Amino acid sequence: MRGRNTPEYAAEAMILANTICQQLDASVRFDVSINTLEHIDIKRGGKVVVLPPCVNDDFYTTNNTKLNQYLSRMQQQGAVLASACVGAYILARGGFLDNKFCTTHWRLSDSFRADFPKVKLNENAIIVNEGSVITAGGRMAWVDLVFEIISIFSSPTIALRLSKEMVIDSGFREQRFYHQFIPKLDHGDELVLKVQSYLDEHYAKPLSVKTIAENYFVSPRTLQRRFIKSIDSTIVQYLQKLRLHNACQLIELTRKGITEISYEVGYQDVSAFRKVFTREYGLTPTEFRKRFSAEPTTE
Repeated sequence: MRGRNTPEYAAEAMILANTICQQLDASVRFDVSINTLEHIDIKRGGKVVVLPPCVNDDFYTTNNTKLNQYLSRMQQQGAVLASACVGAYILARGGFLDNKFCTTHWRLSDSFRADFPKVKLNENAIIVNEGSVITAGGRMAWVDLVFEIISIFSSPTIALRLSKEMVIDSGFREQRFYHQFIPKLDHGDELVLKVQSYLDEHYAKPLSVKTIAENYFVSPRTLQRRFIKSIDSTIVQYLQKLRLHNACQLIELTRKGITEISYEVGYQDVSAFRKVFTREYGLTPTEFRKRFSAEPTTE
Protein backbone atom coordinates (compact mmCIF):
# COMPACT_ATOMS: atom_id res chain seq x y z
CA MET A 1 0.00 0.00 0.00
CA ARG A 2 1.04 3.59 -0.48
CA GLY A 3 0.48 6.37 2.00
CA ARG A 4 -0.88 5.62 5.45
CA ASN A 5 -1.90 2.02 5.97
CA THR A 6 -3.26 -0.33 8.60
CA PRO A 7 0.09 -1.18 10.27
CA GLU A 8 0.82 2.52 10.73
CA TYR A 9 -2.59 3.20 12.27
CA ALA A 10 -2.19 0.16 14.53
CA ALA A 11 1.25 1.39 15.60
CA GLU A 12 -0.22 4.79 16.44
CA ALA A 13 -2.91 3.12 18.55
CA MET A 14 -0.20 1.26 20.46
CA ILE A 15 1.72 4.48 21.02
CA LEU A 16 -1.44 6.08 22.36
CA ALA A 17 -1.88 3.05 24.63
CA ASN A 18 1.61 3.72 25.99
CA THR A 19 0.53 7.23 26.92
CA ILE A 20 -2.48 5.83 28.77
CA CYS A 21 -0.28 3.27 30.52
CA GLN A 22 1.94 6.10 31.68
CA GLN A 23 -1.02 8.15 32.88
CA LEU A 24 -2.31 5.18 34.89
CA ASP A 25 1.17 4.40 36.20
CA ALA A 26 1.15 0.97 34.53
CA SER A 27 4.53 -0.64 33.91
CA VAL A 28 3.62 -2.04 30.48
CA ARG A 29 4.94 -0.38 27.33
CA PHE A 30 4.32 -1.45 23.73
CA ASP A 31 7.28 -1.42 21.33
CA VAL A 32 6.02 -1.67 17.75
CA SER A 33 7.95 -2.29 14.55
CA ILE A 34 6.58 -2.61 11.01
CA ASN A 35 8.30 -5.13 8.74
CA THR A 36 7.85 -5.97 5.08
CA LEU A 37 8.34 -9.48 3.73
CA GLU A 38 11.58 -8.35 2.08
CA HIS A 39 12.98 -7.04 5.37
CA ILE A 40 11.89 -9.52 8.02
CA ASP A 41 14.18 -9.28 11.02
CA ILE A 42 14.47 -12.89 12.12
CA LYS A 43 16.75 -11.90 15.00
CA ARG A 44 14.24 -9.52 16.53
CA GLY A 45 12.04 -11.13 19.14
CA GLY A 46 8.57 -10.10 20.18
CA LYS A 47 5.46 -11.16 22.01
CA VAL A 48 3.02 -10.71 19.10
CA VAL A 49 3.28 -10.95 15.31
CA VAL A 50 0.35 -9.34 13.49
CA LEU A 51 -0.54 -10.06 9.87
CA PRO A 52 -2.56 -7.05 8.67
CA PRO A 53 -5.36 -6.98 6.07
CA CYS A 54 -4.19 -7.26 2.48
CA VAL A 55 -5.83 -6.23 -0.81
CA ASN A 56 -3.39 -8.22 -2.96
CA ASP A 57 -4.93 -11.63 -3.70
CA ASP A 58 -1.60 -13.08 -4.86
CA PHE A 59 -0.05 -12.47 -1.46
CA TYR A 60 -2.54 -14.21 0.78
CA THR A 61 -3.45 -17.00 -1.65
CA THR A 62 0.17 -18.08 -2.27
CA ASN A 63 2.22 -20.23 0.06
CA ASN A 64 5.26 -18.25 1.25
CA THR A 65 7.99 -20.45 2.71
CA LYS A 66 10.06 -17.57 4.09
CA LEU A 67 7.10 -16.06 5.92
CA ASN A 68 5.99 -19.46 7.28
CA GLN A 69 9.48 -20.12 8.59
CA TYR A 70 9.54 -16.74 10.31
CA LEU A 71 6.11 -17.27 11.89
CA SER A 72 7.10 -20.76 13.03
CA ARG A 73 10.28 -19.45 14.62
CA MET A 74 8.43 -16.64 16.39
CA GLN A 75 5.82 -19.07 17.71
CA GLN A 76 8.54 -21.38 19.01
CA GLN A 77 9.93 -18.41 20.89
CA GLY A 78 6.56 -17.92 22.58
CA ALA A 79 5.09 -15.18 20.39
CA VAL A 80 1.35 -14.95 19.75
CA LEU A 81 0.45 -15.03 16.06
CA ALA A 82 -2.38 -12.71 15.08
CA SER A 83 -4.17 -11.80 11.87
CA ALA A 84 -6.86 -9.47 10.57
CA CYS A 85 -9.20 -10.36 7.72
CA VAL A 86 -7.38 -12.36 5.00
CA GLY A 87 -4.31 -12.69 7.19
CA ALA A 88 -6.04 -15.85 8.47
CA TYR A 89 -5.33 -17.43 5.07
CA ILE A 90 -1.60 -17.05 5.68
CA LEU A 91 -1.86 -18.61 9.14
CA ALA A 92 -4.07 -21.43 7.84
CA ARG A 93 -1.83 -22.16 4.87
CA GLY A 94 1.15 -22.42 7.22
CA GLY A 95 -0.70 -24.92 9.41
CA PHE A 96 -0.87 -22.56 12.40
CA LEU A 97 -4.67 -22.87 12.60
CA ASP A 98 -5.01 -26.64 12.25
CA ASN A 99 -7.71 -27.90 14.65
CA LYS A 100 -8.17 -24.40 16.01
CA PHE A 101 -11.08 -21.98 15.87
CA CYS A 102 -10.59 -18.80 13.86
CA THR A 103 -12.41 -16.10 11.94
CA THR A 104 -11.93 -14.17 8.71
CA HIS A 105 -14.12 -11.93 6.57
CA TRP A 106 -17.60 -13.44 6.29
CA ARG A 107 -17.60 -13.08 2.49
CA LEU A 108 -14.68 -15.52 2.27
CA SER A 109 -16.14 -18.20 4.53
CA ASP A 110 -17.08 -20.72 1.83
CA SER A 111 -13.72 -20.64 0.07
CA PHE A 112 -11.86 -20.66 3.38
CA ARG A 113 -13.66 -23.80 4.55
CA ALA A 114 -12.99 -25.51 1.23
CA ASP A 115 -9.28 -24.63 1.32
CA PHE A 116 -8.68 -25.43 4.99
CA PRO A 117 -10.92 -28.29 6.21
CA LYS A 118 -8.80 -28.76 9.35
CA VAL A 119 -9.62 -25.26 10.60
CA LYS A 120 -12.77 -24.55 12.65
CA LEU A 121 -14.08 -21.33 11.12
CA ASN A 122 -16.51 -19.05 12.94
CA GLU A 123 -17.32 -16.37 10.38
CA ASN A 124 -19.74 -14.65 12.78
CA ALA A 125 -17.02 -13.69 15.24
CA ILE A 126 -15.10 -10.43 15.15
CA ILE A 127 -12.31 -11.85 17.32
CA VAL A 128 -11.33 -15.45 18.06
CA ASN A 129 -8.61 -15.84 20.68
CA GLU A 130 -7.08 -19.31 20.87
CA GLY A 131 -4.24 -18.21 23.14
CA SER A 132 -1.29 -18.82 20.83
CA VAL A 133 -3.23 -17.53 17.81
CA ILE A 134 -5.69 -14.63 17.55
CA THR A 135 -7.74 -13.91 14.41
CA ALA A 136 -9.96 -10.94 13.58
CA GLY A 137 -12.72 -10.71 10.96
CA GLY A 138 -13.11 -7.86 8.42
CA ARG A 139 -10.51 -5.36 7.28
CA MET A 140 -11.37 -2.83 9.96
CA ALA A 141 -11.35 -5.55 12.63
CA TRP A 142 -7.67 -4.71 13.12
CA VAL A 143 -9.04 -2.16 15.60
CA ASP A 144 -10.68 -4.93 17.64
CA LEU A 145 -7.45 -6.91 17.33
CA VAL A 146 -5.45 -4.01 18.77
CA PHE A 147 -7.84 -3.76 21.71
CA GLU A 148 -7.55 -7.53 22.27
CA ILE A 149 -3.75 -7.42 22.29
CA ILE A 150 -3.68 -4.43 24.62
CA SER A 151 -6.14 -6.14 26.98
CA ILE A 152 -3.97 -9.28 27.10
CA PHE A 153 -0.62 -7.60 27.64
CA SER A 154 -1.75 -4.68 29.80
CA SER A 155 -5.33 -4.70 31.08
CA PRO A 156 -8.94 -4.36 29.86
CA THR A 157 -9.04 -0.99 31.67
CA ILE A 158 -6.33 0.42 29.42
CA ALA A 159 -8.05 -0.97 26.32
CA LEU A 160 -11.31 0.67 27.42
CA ARG A 161 -9.57 4.00 28.00
CA LEU A 162 -7.99 3.71 24.56
CA SER A 163 -11.37 3.04 22.91
CA LYS A 164 -12.77 6.18 24.52
CA GLU A 165 -9.74 8.21 23.48
CA MET A 166 -10.08 6.97 19.89
CA VAL A 167 -13.89 7.41 20.00
CA ILE A 168 -14.40 3.78 18.99
CA ASP A 169 -17.07 1.42 20.29
CA SER A 170 -15.26 -1.55 21.80
CA GLY A 171 -18.45 -3.26 22.96
CA PHE A 172 -19.47 -6.77 21.99
CA ARG A 173 -20.39 -7.26 18.35
CA GLU A 174 -20.37 -9.97 15.72
CA GLN A 175 -19.76 -10.05 11.98
CA ARG A 176 -23.27 -11.29 11.37
CA PHE A 177 -24.49 -7.82 12.41
CA TYR A 178 -23.03 -6.73 9.05
CA HIS A 179 -23.92 -9.68 6.80
CA GLN A 180 -25.42 -8.80 3.44
CA PHE A 181 -27.46 -11.07 1.23
CA ILE A 182 -25.60 -11.35 -2.07
CA PRO A 183 -27.44 -13.85 -4.30
CA LYS A 184 -25.34 -16.05 -6.55
CA LEU A 185 -26.19 -15.31 -10.17
CA ASP A 186 -23.25 -16.77 -12.10
CA HIS A 187 -24.26 -20.44 -11.85
CA GLY A 188 -25.48 -20.71 -15.45
CA ASP A 189 -28.83 -22.44 -14.79
CA GLU A 190 -31.48 -20.43 -16.66
CA LEU A 191 -34.37 -22.03 -14.80
CA VAL A 192 -32.89 -21.15 -11.43
CA LEU A 193 -32.20 -17.60 -12.61
CA LYS A 194 -35.86 -17.25 -13.63
CA VAL A 195 -36.99 -18.52 -10.23
CA GLN A 196 -34.63 -16.13 -8.48
CA SER A 197 -36.11 -13.26 -10.50
CA TYR A 198 -39.62 -14.46 -9.62
CA LEU A 199 -38.75 -14.59 -5.92
CA ASP A 200 -37.25 -11.09 -6.07
CA GLU A 201 -40.58 -9.81 -7.34
CA HIS A 202 -42.97 -11.90 -5.22
CA TYR A 203 -41.04 -12.59 -1.98
CA ALA A 204 -43.67 -10.85 0.18
CA LYS A 205 -46.48 -13.13 -1.00
CA PRO A 206 -47.35 -16.59 0.36
CA LEU A 207 -45.27 -18.98 -1.73
CA SER A 208 -44.74 -22.72 -1.92
CA VAL A 209 -42.20 -24.78 -3.79
CA LYS A 210 -45.07 -26.64 -5.47
CA THR A 211 -46.65 -23.45 -6.80
CA ILE A 212 -43.33 -22.07 -8.04
CA ALA A 213 -42.49 -25.37 -9.76
CA GLU A 214 -45.87 -25.43 -11.49
CA ASN A 215 -45.21 -21.94 -12.87
CA TYR A 216 -42.14 -23.28 -14.66
CA PHE A 217 -43.56 -26.71 -15.63
CA VAL A 218 -41.16 -28.80 -13.56
CA SER A 219 -41.65 -31.01 -10.54
CA PRO A 220 -40.94 -29.58 -7.07
CA ARG A 221 -38.23 -32.20 -6.61
CA THR A 222 -36.48 -31.26 -9.85
CA LEU A 223 -36.66 -27.55 -9.07
CA GLN A 224 -35.34 -28.04 -5.56
CA ARG A 225 -32.50 -30.23 -6.78
CA ARG A 226 -31.39 -27.70 -9.41
CA PHE A 227 -31.73 -24.83 -6.94
CA ILE A 228 -29.51 -26.54 -4.37
CA LYS A 229 -26.96 -27.51 -7.01
CA SER A 230 -26.76 -23.95 -8.39
CA ILE A 231 -26.68 -21.83 -5.23
CA ASP A 232 -26.18 -24.33 -2.39
CA SER A 233 -29.47 -23.36 -0.78
CA THR A 234 -33.04 -24.62 -0.71
CA ILE A 235 -35.78 -22.39 -2.10
CA VAL A 236 -37.18 -21.81 1.39
CA GLN A 237 -33.74 -20.82 2.75
CA TYR A 238 -33.22 -18.47 -0.18
CA LEU A 239 -36.65 -16.91 0.28
CA GLN A 240 -35.99 -16.38 3.98
CA LYS A 241 -32.70 -14.58 3.31
CA LEU A 242 -34.39 -12.47 0.64
CA ARG A 243 -37.17 -11.45 3.03
CA LEU A 244 -34.72 -10.64 5.82
CA HIS A 245 -32.55 -8.63 3.44
CA ASN A 246 -35.53 -6.49 2.47
CA ALA A 247 -36.53 -6.20 6.13
CA CYS A 248 -33.07 -4.81 6.90
CA GLN A 249 -33.49 -2.19 4.18
CA LEU A 250 -36.84 -1.11 5.61
CA ILE A 251 -35.50 -1.04 9.17
CA GLU A 252 -32.47 1.02 8.17
CA LEU A 253 -34.12 3.46 5.79
CA THR A 254 -37.73 3.97 6.97
CA ARG A 255 -39.65 4.81 10.14
CA LYS A 256 -42.05 1.91 9.69
CA GLY A 257 -42.73 -0.18 12.78
CA ILE A 258 -41.31 -3.69 13.11
CA THR A 259 -44.78 -5.25 12.91
CA GLU A 260 -45.55 -3.42 9.68
CA ILE A 261 -42.19 -4.41 8.22
CA SER A 262 -42.79 -8.02 9.18
CA TYR A 263 -46.05 -8.08 7.21
CA GLU A 264 -44.53 -6.17 4.31
CA VAL A 265 -41.75 -8.71 3.72
CA GLY A 266 -44.02 -11.74 3.99
CA TYR A 267 -44.09 -12.72 7.67
CA GLN A 268 -47.61 -12.79 9.09
CA ASP A 269 -46.34 -14.05 12.45
CA VAL A 270 -44.38 -11.13 13.94
CA SER A 271 -42.97 -13.27 16.74
CA ALA A 272 -41.58 -15.75 14.21
CA PHE A 273 -40.11 -12.86 12.22
CA ARG A 274 -38.32 -11.50 15.30
CA LYS A 275 -36.91 -14.94 16.14
CA VAL A 276 -35.58 -15.68 12.66
CA PHE A 277 -34.18 -12.14 12.33
CA THR A 278 -32.33 -12.44 15.63
CA ARG A 279 -30.99 -15.88 14.71
CA GLU A 280 -29.68 -14.55 11.39
CA TYR A 281 -28.12 -11.27 12.53
CA GLY A 282 -27.48 -11.71 16.24
CA LEU A 283 -29.59 -8.62 16.99
CA THR A 284 -33.31 -8.12 17.46
CA PRO A 285 -34.96 -5.93 14.81
CA THR A 286 -35.14 -3.10 17.35
CA GLU A 287 -31.46 -3.47 18.29
CA PHE A 288 -30.58 -3.56 14.59
CA ARG A 289 -32.47 -0.30 14.06
CA LYS A 290 -30.69 1.41 16.95
CA ARG A 291 -27.30 0.41 15.54
CA PHE A 292 -27.82 1.02 11.83
CA SER A 293 -30.91 3.10 11.13
CA ALA A 294 -30.71 6.33 9.18
CA GLU A 295 -34.25 7.08 10.43
CA PRO A 296 -34.29 6.20 14.16
CA THR A 297 -37.62 5.78 15.84
CA THR A 298 -39.00 4.40 19.06
CA GLU A 299 -40.50 0.92 19.24
